[in-house]
Amino acid sequence: MKRTSDVLERTFYLARIKSLEIRAYMIQIAAMMGIGFFFSLVQGATFKPFYLPIEYFTYVVLIMLVGIVLESFFFTILEIRNQDSDSARYFTAKKASKNTIKIIIISIIIIGVFTNPAAEGAWENLLEEEHTVQMVNSTALFTFSSLDRLGIMENSLEIRAVSYSGNNYTVYVFDKGVYHPGINYRANARFFTTANPGERVSVYPPDSTRYNEYTVLITGNGTGEFSYKVQKEIIPNYTLYSALFLTAITISEAWWFVYLQKLIKKYGTELVSE
Repeated sequence: MKRTSDVLERTFYLARIKSLEIRAYMIQIAAMMGIGFFFSLVQGATFKPFYLPIEYFTYVVLIMLVGIVLESFFFTILEIRNQDSDSARYFTAKKASKNTIKIIIISIIIIGVFTNPAAEGAWENLLEEEHTVQMVNSTALFTFSSLDRLGIMENSLEIRAVSYSGNNYTVYVFDKGVYHPGINYRANARFFTTANPGERVSVYPPDSTRYNEYTVLITGNGTGEFSYKVQKEIIPNYTLYSALFLTAITISEAWWFVYLQKLIKKYGTELVSE
């Protein structure tokens, strides 16, 4: 009877541990989402225009994941200790060890993407946008933003004349809402420059630290078509801090893997000797 009572008691403890673990994770995930969205709002998130910066949101998620990883070690140890046999302890540790390997592999792959300049450059090139705009009444007009909609890529422009009949053209950059026909362009523009048809004009947002929209005006004494490429560059701090937090997770999981190997060896040896 005592053996049966011990088994029931351990089963009860295991169920309580699992229930507590699930509730702890749910609370942490809810807190993670809430804090993450709060930081997005602080960074200027808006619905119109849609802008949801995820830089600090990502940092919050990764910091919480570090905590969840450490917490999972605690719950796994409790689960192992409350198993009713060495074989159950052995297989619990074995399962945790396999999960640890998966997490380490995924983390290393993501770290490699974040820290590899070639991968970062390929991602930036993939997301570049190229458009064309026609001159109407000797002017061409379009808009662009300082950051992408998720706030992790800085935008810049490269403008070139595809077909232009005039001698030269002038590019003006205004804050959105400032430009209207007939204003003093040079007095109201954030930036302006004049180029000949064979030159490319590079335009960098006057303020790239926050999401801002700008109106670009091209004027000239001819007609034709212009191409503008929206070039992307990932914010350096985003890749750096994300890689650091993922490295902390990887190191923690590597230590946990080594510790689990000791438990697997211990309970595997005792299992064989029985």
